[in-house]
Amino acid sequence: MDIHKIKQTVDGIPHMSFSQASEITSLLLKNRFRNILELGFRHGVSTCYMAGALDEQSEGHITTVDLTSAQNASPNIDDLLSKLDLKQYVTVYYEPTSYIWRLMRLLEESLEPRFDFCYIDGAHDWYTDGFAFYLVNQLLVPGGLIVFDDINWTYSLSPSLKNIERVKRMPVEEKTTQQVRKVFELLVKPNSEYYKFEEKGDWAYAWKRP
Repeated sequence: MDIHKIKQTVDGIPHMSFSQASEITSLLLKNRFRNILELGFRHGVSTCYMAGALDEQSEGHITTVDLTSAQNASPNIDDLLSKLDLKQYVTVYYEPTSYIWRLMRLLEESLEPRFDFCYIDGAHDWYTDGFAFYLVNQLLVPGGLIVFDDINWTYSLSPSLKNIERVKRMPVEEKTTQQVRKVFELLVKPNSEYYKFEEKGDWAYAWKRP
């Protein structure tokens, strides 16, 4: 599906910009990624762009996970995928606590690696995404790619979260630390299974060795 057609439907809905959509579409098509894992989707804008890339190559599937609260987003992922007729490319999971639990379920189904691309744009904290990387690594095939969104994000700079009670109670260091970057620098880069690292804007890329 043409990326501009998707833009007409999702334009103005958070959280993926059109420049990011162009980048991820090019990435998927260039590398012929077919089995995608997405952690965090909220409205489903990023999911729609990735599903559009799969539609363009006429194959592939996305497994995407977010909190149960994402069902109440307006519009939600089901609304957008239905409008674009892309639902056949996506399996959506809603979890009450974290996508960590769904990752456990995926490992219970099979310990065999099955995803060649993973896009992580969810919890943005050391505790969840640090463990998520460990679990995703078990599911990612050799030669696969992980993209971490919001590498520079902090709780203290988040317009939607900085004033909620949970964040107010956090230690200052936790609020001001770029926690996704800590995952990337301290867990991903030192891991010998990964070898190509790059940063572009708010994204960090890590390739798993073939």
